Amino acid sequence: MASKVNLELAAETGEAAMARPKSADPLSLLDHAPEVELPVGSLVPGFHLRHAGTDPAHVRLLADAAGSVRFPSILVQRRGSRIIDGMHRVEVAKLRGEQHISARLVDCTDVEALVLAVKSNTRHGLPLSRADRISSAKRILTAHPDWSDRAVASITGLSAKAIASLRNGTTGEVPADGKRLGRDGKRRPILAAEGRRRAEEYIKAHPEASLRKVARETDVSLGTAHDVRERLRRAGEQGDCAERAERTGRLEPVGRAEPEQAATETTESTQSGPVPPPLPMPARGGGRGVQQLTWPMIAAKLANDPVLRYTQGGRAFLRWMDRRSMQTDEWREFIDAIPQHWLEDVVWIAVTMSEDWRQFAELLRNRREATG
Repeated sequence: MASKVNLELAAETGEAAMARPKSADPLSLLDHAPEVELPVGSLVPGFHLRHAGTDPAHVRLLADAAGSVRFPSILVQRRGSRIIDGMHRVEVAKLRGEQHISARLVDCTDVEALVLAVKSNTRHGLPLSRADRISSAKRILTAHPDWSDRAVASITGLSAKAIASLRNGTTGEVPADGKRLGRDGKRRPILAAEGRRRAEEYIKAHPEASLRKVARETDVSLGTAHDVRERLRRAGEQGDCAERAERTGRLEPVGRAEPEQAATETTESTQSGPVPPPLPMPARGGGRGVQQLTWPMIAAKLANDPVLRYTQGGRAFLRWMDRRSMQTDEWREFIDAIPQHWLEDVVWIAVTMSEDWRQFAELLRNRREATG
């Protein structure tokens, strides 16, 4: 009787899904999901994310622990009583002869339930196999071709590059507005270069416009507007410097420098010679248009190299790189997260870090050249 009352109370929120805004975060569906006791026999199997079905060994393992551990509530789609997450826990309840099971009723569409099922299985319980995650990613891409690679990656537990590769083989659809929905619920242009071009043209035509107005008028992020303006400013300074150099025959430094910093740079340039040119970005093949080499592309191979794997320094290096490396363009998702009043400080921290990496690369290049 109690479960019937709970079901009736939950039914009062039946129209909630109709008014809910679109989001790439499936966990937001749980915000208003009531916890109830449901008859085990009333539940319908879910989305069959696992090609091999439920794992009997995992069911037995959970059953052994059921006497001393309280399992989290399963997730059930309100319409149709379909199991979203918790197939193994339901099998445990059947094995133990239990008539009811704790569940959270989720008001959602079938597509939303699928996304929530995939996300839930990457957060706890028996992990999905890679083949199951790939299959799930294809289903999500078919249902949501307008979601960004990173949004789908965060749901499936795959990398953004893997999602991009699957997208090319699954669907060629491009959203009508040329944008994709990100994890933060914002829609951004698929081709970032187009947004930068619009921002550059707008800033040139309206040099006094605020960054917020540039971002709003050109449909780019505030960080992108700031970056475009800074690039234009530096380009202008370099042009002024070149013009003065033609008149005086003397090249002047470009860019911001504090007095102490300028003195230090002057001293260092006198003692150690001119600053070396930027290192070229490493790429496979060396031809134009080839993919740049990134740490995730070689990390697994390096980890399997005995010279690194079985030496203390090698293992320390691998851990160090894993903590400091990032996916290509991964930094873009944090541009809008930094408050306006901290932008200047973070800019200089990033510049300092890039200089540290440049010196690291320069020393490695010198060592390579020295050893032939």
